Amino acid sequence: MKKTILLVVFAITCLLQDANAKKIALIIGIDKYVPDTPTGETLTWRNLNGAVRDANAMSNVLKCKYQFDVIKVLDTPEETTTKGLKEAFKWLQDNTKSNDIVFFYYAGHGSQVENSRHFEADKTQECIVPSDAYKGKQNYILDTEINAFLLSLTNKKATVTAIFDSCHSGSVSRNAITAETPVTRSLNHKFPDIKTSVPKTIPPSTRGALIISAAQNNETASETVNTEGLPQGAFTDAFLQAINASPSVENVATLEKRVRSLLRFNGKVQTPTFEAQENRMNKALFGEDVSTSDNPLLFVEKINASSGEVKLLGGAALKINKGTTLKSDKGIELEISTLDGMTSSYAKVINGNLNDIKEGDAFEVKVWAHANHPNLVVYAAKSSLSDIQITSIGHELQTLKSSSFSIIKPWEVGTHTLAFNESTSQWMISNTCGQQTVIKDPSPAVVQKTVNGMLCNGQKNVKLFINLPLSSDKYKMLEGEFGESATKLSKSSLDASYILGGFYEDGKLKYAWTLQSANAQSEETKTLPTYAEPVNVNSQSFKYNLTDQAQKIGALKKWMTLRSPANMAFPYKLCLQDLDNGNVIDGGKIYEGQNMRLAFKKDPALFARWKKRNMFLYVFMIDNDGQMQLLLPFDFSDNKSDNILEGYEKDVVPVDLEGNYIEFTVEGTGVDKMFVLASEEAIPNPEQLFNVNGVRSTRSGVGGDPLVNLLNSINTNTRGLSMKERKVKSVWSISSTTFESSLR
Repeated sequence: MKKTILLVVFAITCLLQDANAKKIALIIGIDKYVPDTPTGETLTWRNLNGAVRDANAMSNVLKCKYQFDVIKVLDTPEETTTKGLKEAFKWLQDNTKSNDIVFFYYAGHGSQVENSRHFEADKTQECIVPSDAYKGKQNYILDTEINAFLLSLTNKKATVTAIFDSCHSGSVSRNAITAETPVTRSLNHKFPDIKTSVPKTIPPSTRGALIISAAQNNETASETVNTEGLPQGAFTDAFLQAINASPSVENVATLEKRVRSLLRFNGKVQTPTFEAQENRMNKALFGEDVSTSDNPLLFVEKINASSGEVKLLGGAALKINKGTTLKSDKGIELEISTLDGMTSSYAKVINGNLNDIKEGDAFEVKVWAHANHPNLVVYAAKSSLSDIQITSIGHELQTLKSSSFSIIKPWEVGTHTLAFNESTSQWMISNTCGQQTVIKDPSPAVVQKTVNGMLCNGQKNVKLFINLPLSSDKYKMLEGEFGESATKLSKSSLDASYILGGFYEDGKLKYAWTLQSANAQSEETKTLPTYAEPVNVNSQSFKYNLTDQAQKIGALKKWMTLRSPANMAFPYKLCLQDLDNGNVIDGGKIYEGQNMRLAFKKDPALFARWKKRNMFLYVFMIDNDGQMQLLLPFDFSDNKSDNILEGYEKDVVPVDLEGNYIEFTVEGTGVDKMFVLASEEAIPNPEQLFNVNGVRSTRSGVGGDPLVNLLNSINTNTRGLSMKERKVKSVWSISSTTFESSLR
């Protein structure tokens, strides 16, 4: 009874806490950096024109669209000093309670501070710049201080969203601007070396916060001219357009794509970053739950009225193919006409009016189209038997088990196979010597007699695989599912990579995809899983699990066989460094007990021809359970090649996660395939794309899977869309290295 009372009190307390939760915001906008009376210590840079306007526009949206309870705006030079900002930080900390929705926004200059003792390779720290920074010395607020400030809010169990419309690179020239000549929000100044050891801290984005930056830490964040002809931050302008055009409960991942699309339309090269854990990205801007769709959204980037084409943000990094049709909430339908590399595509209107489409509009996939060559070919035997009859056959044959007669699973190596021949509707027994015998009755007595008469090569012990077929009803279910997918259900087992094996275990009829032995020998696809998790025929998610597993395997195979576009090979591949002797291992055998570090290795021939582009690097691995794991970036670490590869001077560079290396001791046996994907454009939400459960661990329920949004095909016939015809190439490259661990 006492326990019940405590639970009721706890529940009431939680309800009261939720009822008292509030929406609270701190908004900062700084335009004025040049003092009215210059001093001898004055640093030289220009004022901004749109930061204060950004701050007030953001405040209005919070009031009108999101109904915030408390909004504190700092937008005058007197309020936005170093002291003023730090006092405002404390105000927000003191006024934040558990379950509050907290929003922080900064628009102004960003810069860098040299720190020769910093753990990052570039030995710099980012900072935001208060209005009194002209005094020199240390009148700035470091990224570590901001990090601690945001963590103090997440530690109070508040839902935190922070936006920084500033630049974090420095060394950008300034000019006095008019509405026609926007500037970038970065100082032409790097503050002096502070020579301070900086402990590694926990990113707020890994503690539930959503951190949005207008640009990468080595890019500029610029100002633009808004629709009213007034200067405004390019990112904030696109962000406000995006949230005003979208429902209030649109998820963050969708909002990110919408913002990027609008920035591209306006000709801005900056790449905004949205950092949060996967579950936060799937929620709305301020953490509200949203309904989700299995199909991805593509966003309009440009419209070419003369050709009738629409350029879309979304390409081969999704499973988009030529012929895929899309539909907007206005009822307008598009059909994909061309893929442009990893992140873009082109489409034409097939239903509706081109004039009704605007930049930033969202289109959802309506009907998938698939390439002429499927990702995966599979085979499943069908019969006229029912599930009950097939289960009964499997159950009766269990009586054959003895010390010299075992019944094995589909992926195990055996001596004999009992299978149903679909073309003749007869049962057949075969052995490893190539002999085959047709039997009319798959009863235990007939099977045992036939198998004993087919012993060869001195066999004494029988290992029989009983391959039970699908019922006609279950086969039709799979056939219907695969008809709308990139997996081909073949009528013959000869051209299939995987065969659906049926077997009886623990009183249940189960089916599992099994890799044919001939395919297992391919070096290119060596890490494909030998089998997938068996699925109970009576499971409510039977058809979903089997089609989902096949789609996963097909997508894995596509990664393994993907080739870089001509003349775009990235000049670094993955290798392992033996920490005990310093040897570099390019692939192949590694042995239990070896201590390894993952690294990049330069290819001199490719490097000599390479134009040093600063690329986004993604390192991921696939193991032989079919699991895919993202290694770089990790927890939103830097993944630009200029920084990761330390200026391209060394032949071997460890994979550096901001001071942490990927080191491990080889244990057991297995095969892992590791990939490095280099892309000139950032891939949105790589954590969702490259972190995928293996096919031997099924999920409960029915629904979408991140891997469904994986690569289906890459079309290197690319072109750009503008008012004048031009040809461009979407720059990307991929390579892989296979490591097979063995016992010594």
